[in-house]
Amino acid sequence: MLKLYNSLTNKKEEFKSIHPGRVGMYSCGPTVYDRVHIGNLRAFLLPDLVQRVLRFLEHKDVEWVMNITDIDDKMINKSKEQYKDLNPVAALEALADKYEELFLKDLEKVGILRDDISHLPRATDFVSQMKEIIINLLDEGIAYSENGSIYFSVDKYKNSGNKYGKLINLDYESKSRLADDQDSKTGSADFVLWKTKKSNEPYWDFEISGENYPGRPGWHIECSAMSTDFLGKPFDIHTGGVDLKFPHHENEIAQCGGAQANYYLHNEHITIASEKMAKSLGNIKNIDAVKDPMAFRFLIMSAHYRSQMEFSEIDLDNAHEKIAKLRTYIDQLMLARVGQLPPKDESGAVEKFNKEFKEAMEDDLNTPKALAALAGIEGRIFTEDAREAMRLFDSVFGLRLVNDTPLSDIILTEIDDYTQARKDKNFEKSDSLRKKILDEHKLIVADTIVGTLVSRA
Repeated sequence: MLKLYNSLTNKKEEFKSIHPGRVGMYSCGPTVYDRVHIGNLRAFLLPDLVQRVLRFLEHKDVEWVMNITDIDDKMINKSKEQYKDLNPVAALEALADKYEELFLKDLEKVGILRDDISHLPRATDFVSQMKEIIINLLDEGIAYSENGSIYFSVDKYKNSGNKYGKLINLDYESKSRLADDQDSKTGSADFVLWKTKKSNEPYWDFEISGENYPGRPGWHIECSAMSTDFLGKPFDIHTGGVDLKFPHHENEIAQCGGAQANYYLHNEHITIASEKMAKSLGNIKNIDAVKDPMAFRFLIMSAHYRSQMEFSEIDLDNAHEKIAKLRTYIDQLMLARVGQLPPKDESGAVEKFNKEFKEAMEDDLNTPKALAALAGIEGRIFTEDAREAMRLFDSVFGLRLVNDTPLSDIILTEIDDYTQARKDKNFEKSDSLRKKILDEHKLIVADTIVGTLVSRA
C-alpha cells in the first residue's frame, strides 16, 4: 500500500488514484531562459521516481505532464539581449527553442528521457485556455481589472467561503513575498492573472465584454490552464519544489476554486555551504560540471526527497564509488551464462531484500531505506532471483545499471580458457588471460562462489 506525504494535509496518506490503475500527474517545469542547475534537477527527478514507483506497484498507466514556461519577464529580457535582430515574438520563440533543447539533454543525462514524459506543453500554446479561466473568474467577481491588467482578489475569494493558505500559513498583511511588479493591484495578497501590454514585448489581444486587454498571461495561470486541459480537475498528483508551495501552487489552487490535485508532493532544496542553490546567489552548478551524472542521481536518491540535501564534491565522489561497486555486482549477475546461477537464493536474503525494498518505496518513496536494504545481497548473493531483484531495483531507481547485452563467443571462449587455467593452477596463463580480457574487451574477471563472472570496466 503506497503512502505519500500530502502537502495539503501535512501527513502521509494512502494513495488512491481517481481512476483505478490510471494516474494523472502534473509537474511544474522550467522557465526556459537559461540552463537548469542541479538544484532544479532534483525537482524533476521526483516525478520521475513517482512514475517509476507507481508502475512498480501496478499503476501501469501514468500520464505525466510537465509544462515549459516560455513567457515571463526573464524570458522577454533574455530574448531581447540574445536576439536583437528578431521581432519580440520570434526572439522569444528562438530563446525557448534553445533552452528547451538543452533542458531535455540535461534530463537525459540524469536518466529522464523525453518519451518518459507524456506531454511537455509550452505555455504560449495554451493562452486561449488561460483566457477562459480568467473570464470565469471575472464572471464570479473574484477577479478585477485595473489599468489594463487583471488581478485575482484574495479577499473576495476568502469572502466567498474559500480558504487561501492551504499549503502554507500566511500573513495577509505582509507585502513581503507578495509583491511582483503588480503596482495596480488592490490587495497586498492579490496576484496578476493578465499583464497589460508593454512596449516592444510579445502580447495577445484579449477581448472581454467588447473591450480589448492586450497583454500576456501571469505565471500562475499557466499551470492551471495546462494541467486542467490535459488531466481535468481534479487529477491525482501535483509535484514541485518546496519553494513553489507559495505563491505558485497556492495561487493555482485559488484560481481553480480548490485543490486541483488530490496529492501535492514537494521536494526540498539542495544547499551549498548551507545556502539554497540559486542563480541569484551565484552558487549554482549545472550537470555538465558533474563527471558522472548517474552518480548525481544516486546521490539524490540517497536522501529522502523531503530532506534538505547539502551538496559537496566529497559526497558526489562517494556516490560515484558506491554506484561503481553496485554496477559491478549487477554486471556480474546480468552477464552470467545461462544456467550458471542457481535459480533461487536458499538463504532468504533475496526474499528479505524484495520485502524491505517494496516496503521502503511504499513508505513515501523512502529511497535511503531502500538503498540500505541492498547491503543484504550486494556482492554476496549470485542467483537468478537476485538477478531479477536487481533488474527490478534498477527499473525503479533509474540508474541505468542493467546492461545484459550478451557477450560474444570470442569473449566466452577466453573466459573458459581463463577458468580452465585457474583449475589447472596455471596462474601465469590465467593472469595473462585476465589482462587480455581487460585490455581488449574492457571486462574485469572475478572468481566467485558460482565460478568466473565478469563486469564492465
